[in-house]
Amino acid sequence: CRAGPSLSAFNYDSTYGKKALTMVYRGIMEQDSFPVVPPRCSDNQASIEEFITEAKVALVSVGIIRDATVCNGKVAGKLSGRIVDADMHDVARFLNRLLGLAPDIQNRLFDLFISILDVVLHNARREGQLDSGIVDIKGKNIELKEPPKTVHVDSLSGASTILFTFTIDRGVTWESAKAMLDGRENDGAGSSNDGFYESKREWMGRRHFTLALEGSTEGIYKIIRPAIGEALREMPLSELKGKYRKVSSIDKVSKGWQDEYDVSSKQCMHGSKCKVGSYCTVGRRLQEFNILGGLILPVWGTIEKALAKQVYQNHKRIRVVRLVTTNDNQRIVGLFIPNAAVESVLTGLQWVQDIND
Repeated sequence: CRAGPSLSAFNYDSTYGKKALTMVYRGIMEQDSFPVVPPRCSDNQASIEEFITEAKVALVSVGIIRDATVCNGKVAGKLSGRIVDADMHDVARFLNRLLGLAPDIQNRLFDLFISILDVVLHNARREGQLDSGIVDIKGKNIELKEPPKTVHVDSLSGASTILFTFTIDRGVTWESAKAMLDGRENDGAGSSNDGFYESKREWMGRRHFTLALEGSTEGIYKIIRPAIGEALREMPLSELKGKYRKVSSIDKVSKGWQDEYDVSSKQCMHGSKCKVGSYCTVGRRLQEFNILGGLILPVWGTIEKALAKQVYQNHKRIRVVRLVTTNDNQRIVGLFIPNAAVESVLTGLQWVQDIND
């Protein structure tokens, strides 16, 4: 018999893990049915309801379900409460709080989470949307900045390692953002909280604007910004309202959006005095992006050494990336090389030659 789930060997705190946890919580709170039969339950509703009651008591005891009350009337004795938006996707907190429960319910909740995660992964795989570990580089416009360069030729196979340099525009124009919101409203698919928002706090002397659109999960919003387009992380409504205020003045939003769009073309969000200087791409709309493609394995060690010498931690990581150019749909897969590391990598490879020579 297990004493409890072993959590250290896996990273459950992924997009799929967050989605699975939301489904666990919504099932326990009886907002949705479970996509699987909970552990040690039969298909009959009575055994599932018994599990739900036990799960609610357990989650109340560790502070995940808040404001718990026992109902009267037709549902007398039934436990109700709420799980705050911030907890609905917090896998780390869920796993941490599980460890404070008795082994039996701990294991059943963990097994339920894993079973639902398996369903989520299976569906993503079936729909061709499973993340393979390759980072997709996205932008409104992706173009080759200059002709690719051959930077290494393998002496045995004659195969080449090639450096591609792209210019990527990640931004969303005011016209596009307005069209997104108008489209939602015209389709009748929007939420009352959809709209343009302004940050409550200033950053580098400026307030920032964003477009929030409710996603597939109720109360969770996609965030679109002038400089970087759609953010990777969706935002719960409580966080959105905590950080931003909704703006009704179209003139104010259009001016603020356009200003941010223009400024971010050449400047990162840290401003002109950024310590990283021109190498910083945080919040910058236009970016130069380097990918090493072609033959990689024979030069992997050289690349790894060059990146290890970089000053900033995020420049030291080896990342496999993929992008598609917007003008000719050219698909490139390779290793991302930060601008600050290009010279070091090329010095290590010791040879640069135009691919067209």
